[in-house]
Amino acid sequence: MGVTSFLLLSSLGLAMVQAQNCPKPVPGNNMNLRGNDILKDTFENGAKVNFACSSGFTPGGGSPSITCTNGIWSPVTLICQKKTCGSAGEVTNGNIEYVPDNEFGGKAVVKCNTGFISVGGIEMNCEDQGWTGRLPVCEVQTCLPPSQIENGGYQPEREIYRYLENIVYSCRTPDYTLVGENSRTCSSDGTFKPDPPTCAKIECKEPVVENGEWISGARPPYRPKSTVVLQCTSGYTMKGQATQTCDIRGEWSPGLPKCEIECKEPVVENGQRESGAQPPYRPKSTVVLQCTSGYTMKGQATQTCDIRGEWSPGLPKCESTGNQLSTIVGAVVAIILIIAICIGCGWYFGFWKKKQTGEPGGCVDPKLLKLP
Repeated sequence: MGVTSFLLLSSLGLAMVQAQNCPKPVPGNNMNLRGNDILKDTFENGAKVNFACSSGFTPGGGSPSITCTNGIWSPVTLICQKKTCGSAGEVTNGNIEYVPDNEFGGKAVVKCNTGFISVGGIEMNCEDQGWTGRLPVCEVQTCLPPSQIENGGYQPEREIYRYLENIVYSCRTPDYTLVGENSRTCSSDGTFKPDPPTCAKIECKEPVVENGEWISGARPPYRPKSTVVLQCTSGYTMKGQATQTCDIRGEWSPGLPKCEIECKEPVVENGQRESGAQPPYRPKSTVVLQCTSGYTMKGQATQTCDIRGEWSPGLPKCESTGNQLSTIVGAVVAIILIIAICIGCGWYFGFWKKKQTGEPGGCVDPKLLKLP
């Protein structure tokens, strides 16, 4: 009895070990159980199951099958890798960018060249069966005709314009001036650029310059690009440009000059400027002059530029101090000489007359000195 029971229990235990089931296997990356096995939770000992790669993935090596042995699954060796969609093709007047690549889940994005636009979408998706949809194409950008401008128009006139085609504006009559760019271009965004010009009546006023006058060039009316040449009247100096052009703002460019009086440099021989105004010397400019060492000033040291363009009260002179001394010495000598001549004359004639007549003599007859 005891031996029999032992044998029965041993056989039962062995049978239970041999019949141990496997749980539902865990698939590898990017794969699933194949067929009805996906519905089961347990698998008998010795059971074999197959894996299939998920959508968008394809076998890249290893076996798709594993086996249940005494409750343990054999290792999963199947490798599932992303499918590649390859090249999406070529686009004329554009190119294709793959984001992030051309494998499953990626996108083929069409980038058209400047001046062209995509027709038929801008991208395709890489899916399980390859690229979806049709490859977009790049067609040239077009612009609709712009509105006309008041008192003007443009050429050529068409129903449609292609990328980079130009139109040129003009005003209908000479009384109007085109303000702005005269040419516009069909741009890559389907609009004409830059902004349209306008036609306006623009005139410059008479180019009046005080103490100046017109000498040549255009005559009224002065419209943009009219050019005149001005000059200052005699005695005045021009500050600015003589040639002036009427611009599109209705102003003279680079700007009307001024005609001003200026005094020349106050040059005094053997003298120099000590202080005061610097050139240019205009009316009311004042300078102080001085003579160099050894010279004495004759005239006023302070000089003011007057409205006639002359120094007032008049530039002085610087005379040598040595010349003055010579003049004084010469005068003294001359006086002494005259006195000596008079004394000698008186002595000589007095002595001679007394000797001849016995009367006192001299340079002057005493009778002539008698009063009536």
